[in-house]
Amino acid sequence: MALGSSGLLTTLIALTLGASVQDIGVMTAAGAAATIVFSTLWGRLSDLAGMRRRYLVIFFMTLGPIFLAMSIATIVPQLILLYTLLAVFTSGITPIATMYTVENCRAKNWQAEVARYNSMSSLGTILGLSVNTVVALFLKTRWLFYISAATCFLAASILWKTGREPEMTLERHLFPVTFHDAERFLSPRPIFHYLRMRSLSFPKNLKQLKQLKPLQLLFIACLIHWIGVYFFSVGQTPLMKDLGLSDSMQLAINAATNAAAAYSFVAIAPSFQASQKRSIHTAVIFRGCLIFCWAALPLILIHSVPFIFTLALVLSVVFNILYPVVWLPMTTFAVSQAPAGSGGTSQGQLLSIAALANAVGSALGGIVITAYGFTWGFVVAGILTILAVPVFSRIDIT
Repeated sequence: MALGSSGLLTTLIALTLGASVQDIGVMTAAGAAATIVFSTLWGRLSDLAGMRRRYLVIFFMTLGPIFLAMSIATIVPQLILLYTLLAVFTSGITPIATMYTVENCRAKNWQAEVARYNSMSSLGTILGLSVNTVVALFLKTRWLFYISAATCFLAASILWKTGREPEMTLERHLFPVTFHDAERFLSPRPIFHYLRMRSLSFPKNLKQLKQLKPLQLLFIACLIHWIGVYFFSVGQTPLMKDLGLSDSMQLAINAATNAAAAYSFVAIAPSFQASQKRSIHTAVIFRGCLIFCWAALPLILIHSVPFIFTLALVLSVVFNILYPVVWLPMTTFAVSQAPAGSGGTSQGQLLSIAALANAVGSALGGIVITAYGFTWGFVVAGILTILAVPVFSRIDIT
């Protein structure tokens, strides 16, 4: 409930403080840069320490005060700094929680439990956005961060009282983790080692492309696709603001889109399990085409706000329905390809790749949209999104 709307709330507050699209791009890129480093760090440390639950509790308790500080930010640089700090701790939640789900799963079909975890996360996002949609009608948007802080403290207390650490497997042994270990992991050499930057180097020809491992190809495809998506998303909220949609309307759209994603995680994405490779190709192409539709919105002279709201709602809902069709196979494939005892690390690496795409796409998107407008910026974003298809075609995702 707290994290699902944090990016949107921060963007809306930044716009009220006078931020430009380029400022939004810088803020998003800074948060993504923090995620690149710390998602792999937290995943690796949790693999060594064997304390998934304690890490999550500490994260939730730390996020509460950060949200409270964001509610009183008065200038854009303050908001950028706090948003970056927020990303430092939120980056560890997804990789650790995913492996916490896998290791606590008593059933053999752990892929279904990962999908269930994602659907529950989406449900929390929906509830948070729904509450914020109503509250935003009566209170200032910045006050919604008080709700985010309260839900973080509540999550920490529930997990501490009801959760349990997963049983240690033979592949994963408990090691004491000290501050020196964290400092060592934060040095440049281990960071680049765990991110495997050389795995991200683009091949110069098709022969080199064939020599890459499946997990390396997955990271490259993820990077290309999400650069296009984040190139587009950095301008989506400012565009809706320019089209006259209020903060409450935008929160309502995001609640609906996350509801669509939650439904897709449970009912739509798993149905494509038999033909995941083909479904990913189709979903990536359709997501690119939807971005092209967004590129046409600034060219349409529409004075009816309800019609604009409906059009933005439909485009956003369809876009998010296709998200699990792409992301769920990538998550499960990364787990299946990871070495024994390194599941948390592989999830952190996958999140780092998405964060790297976020940093690059948001920064470039902010610059291009500011210089050339929403239409040309979204056209470039749609092209980048679809360019991932040739790389996905090289991966045998089943």
